[in-house]
Amino acid sequence: MSLYPLVPLLACIICAVVAMGIFALDGRRPENRLAALMLLGPAIWSFCEVMWAVQDDAESAMFWMKMSSLGWAWLAPVALHFFLDLMAVPAPKLRRALPVLYGLSLLTVVVDIATPWFHLETVKTSWGWAYTLGPALPIFYAFSIMCIGSAARIVWVSLRRSGATAEYVQARWVSIALIVPLVVVSIGDALLPYLGIQIPRVGTLSSALLGIVILWTFQRYGYALLAPGSYMSEILETLPDGVAMVHLDGRLRSANGALLRLLAARPEQIAGLRLTDHLSEPIHPTDQPLERQCDLRTLTGDHTPVAISSTLLRGRLGAPIGLVVVIRDLNEVEALRDRLLLSGRLAAVGELAAGIAHEINNPLAYVRSNIVLLRQHWLTMGDRLDKAGIRSQSESLLVEGEELIEESIEGVDRAAAIVRDVRGLAHGGKRKRTDADLNDLLEGVLRIVAPQLRGRIEVETDFRDVPYVYGAPQELQQIFLNLILNASQAIDERGTMKISTEHTGDMVVVHVEDDGCGIGPEIRDRIFDPFFTTKVVGEGTGLGLGIAYGIVKNHGGDIIVESEPGRGTRFSVHLPAVTDTLDAF
Repeated sequence: MSLYPLVPLLACIICAVVAMGIFALDGRRPENRLAALMLLGPAIWSFCEVMWAVQDDAESAMFWMKMSSLGWAWLAPVALHFFLDLMAVPAPKLRRALPVLYGLSLLTVVVDIATPWFHLETVKTSWGWAYTLGPALPIFYAFSIMCIGSAARIVWVSLRRSGATAEYVQARWVSIALIVPLVVVSIGDALLPYLGIQIPRVGTLSSALLGIVILWTFQRYGYALLAPGSYMSEILETLPDGVAMVHLDGRLRSANGALLRLLAARPEQIAGLRLTDHLSEPIHPTDQPLERQCDLRTLTGDHTPVAISSTLLRGRLGAPIGLVVVIRDLNEVEALRDRLLLSGRLAAVGELAAGIAHEINNPLAYVRSNIVLLRQHWLTMGDRLDKAGIRSQSESLLVEGEELIEESIEGVDRAAAIVRDVRGLAHGGKRKRTDADLNDLLEGVLRIVAPQLRGRIEVETDFRDVPYVYGAPQELQQIFLNLILNASQAIDERGTMKISTEHTGDMVVVHVEDDGCGIGPEIRDRIFDPFFTTKVVGEGTGLGLGIAYGIVKNHGGDIIVESEPGRGTRFSVHLPAVTDTLDAF
């Protein structure tokens, strides 16, 4: 007995196994069903070839030869249909032609079975049975070339537009896997038999090359161009949220990389892990996803705030087979929420400070008025003692008392100035713009922050004559207050802060410089981001520099940062000068 039937048998097994594997990936996707059919056709064809090779009589061999049309007659339109769906090409004319092409394939099967137009007669050979082809072969061959040529054009045009290198490489191998069987079948199974030359048929084995290419691309790239359902695992791995398939009893079946990172686990550690044991709330199996917040305990014992949602996973018969759980990390959301609450409290404190400043201002006015009146009485008393000739006996007391009164008035005036500055800074009304003197604004800010700097930071000022700046004084004060406070916080114990103004071109520049810890280059580009802070929650909102940056930009200016870790930082605020005042400089 000839060993030749083992050749189509091998082709049948390869094509059938790969076809079932592709369908098992996701049989609901049209592309997967069509890819499986492209391999199922050669499997049927090679099975029929095995059967006619082992027959004892010509009539039985001819029967299986004609039955083989069930495998090869519709391969060309299926290939065209597959690539239209895979590449998502509209091609309305080709799509409208698909039913006609499938109809022609069915007609081919009927004609082959009912007439000798394709398989004319059988020929006995040393390896089994062969055949001679009838007059319909050239027509069918042209039909197949048209379909496969259209499919090849769709693939190459689509891949050139996509620019996907990995898919382009796969497409070359897929093209080889399609062209080689086409050439081998055209010569060995069609042209030579049509000319009356009989050789062993290897067309079906060459068709198995397509299945081998699919298996190889799976192994090489982790996915196959002809099995798009396999992209699902790659998609899950790119998601920022944790996604897990869970048994109904809470044990993990599989998890994506984001969930492994949330659990601080390695892939081998999740086998048999009960996800429900690591959540502060139970997972409720429902058909509709419902998101709720809870804590996730990692394998290292840490707790992370998360939002979880779960959905029942049902099999094809509708019975529950597990849960799909999505877990979203809320660390950043919680930190943002805390900072928003803190900024809200600070805003309330600002309003309260404005109210307190208003209430303090009236008593200060009374105190100053009374002290001024007391000074007048004190001077009058000194004059009367002088006229009485007894001033010399109390001269030291009179001078000392006058100095105390002057110092008290000066102290009240300083307190009133601070209250006035605080009221101006915390006032919640409309920010009206006017010509502003930056030197005056800086002096007001320094009076406000003086209690925080006194005894710890030496402040050096160099206020030069500069043009006015058109802007909202309260907002401009906010800029300098935030920068000065930021500089004071950068100085650990004792240090120096330098504040200066200068006029450069059509800009007024304010420099705030400290000799503190400096800013590292890795975070320098982020210091103006809202809510970015290197302090722990509760000690800073991360809003100060962001607010300052926004105000400067709103005034048509810019902030330049120069810093060196361990040496200090220099913020330079550039604001456009008022045009009318530039001529004086």
